Amino acid sequence: MKAGFYKGIIFILLAGAILWLLSHFLDGEKKPLTLIATTTTETSGFLDYIIPLAEKDTGIKIRIISFGTGKVLRSAQDGNADLILVHDPLSEENFIQQGHGLKRYPVMMNNFILVGPKHDPAGIGQYSTIEEIFGKLHQDKTAFISRGDDSGTHKAEQRIWQSLGLEPAFFSSQWYKKSGAGMGRSLNIAVESGAYILCDQASWLTFHNKGDLIILHQDDEKLKNIYSLIPVNPLKHPHLQAEKAQKVIDWFLSAQARNHIRAFKHQGKTLYIPIS
Repeated sequence: MKAGFYKGIIFILLAGAILWLLSHFLDGEKKPLTLIATTTTETSGFLDYIIPLAEKDTGIKIRIISFGTGKVLRSAQDGNADLILVHDPLSEENFIQQGHGLKRYPVMMNNFILVGPKHDPAGIGQYSTIEEIFGKLHQDKTAFISRGDDSGTHKAEQRIWQSLGLEPAFFSSQWYKKSGAGMGRSLNIAVESGAYILCDQASWLTFHNKGDLIILHQDDEKLKNIYSLIPVNPLKHPHLQAEKAQKVIDWFLSAQARNHIRAFKHQGKTLYIPIS
């Protein structure tokens, strides 16, 4: 009787262990991959377009969170993302060198553009480089809206000023105003105040409240805007889903995904160019 009793106990324990392992495995399969992406990809509507396509083809449920690039990188350092989509190559390389990310995978690009009032009070239309334009804006103390949120767009703007030996931290708030907000809100402030602003091309093309603002400088080689996927290092955060992250990356790098990226348009205009 005792032997039967002990066999029953062992059977129950083994069955419980198997059920626990199956449950753990299935929960892992069902657990969504967390992708933290830069706000410009949300503002343009790109995430709403591309993520369902990625989910369908990979079979992976993807949870999206969007911040400015600086906040994306900080959050990823804390292990809050399996995968990130950002657009500031210098910060991305630092992120990887510090061991937080595994590798940069450039997937698409467009350009930053300078937008301003149609009547162009600073007269920047006569200048051919972004450095000349920013120098004139600084010289005349012409109203300028900075995102001021450590986003990829904000970082790109800061580096232009700094290339001229200028430090925005010391600019007067009478003309240089920080929105501390995303691209859409920042553009609205620029419209309301008749100010100049650096913007990513996709957000501008999909922005509906343009008011009196127009593109005053574009197609500048120094204003390339490259978006990259980076898997967060699972050695620092063992709970991360590295295999799923790589599967999603492989999908974004596929010919099929490049075709989807190229097909994403607004009023007939392509918003992002896929990088092969």
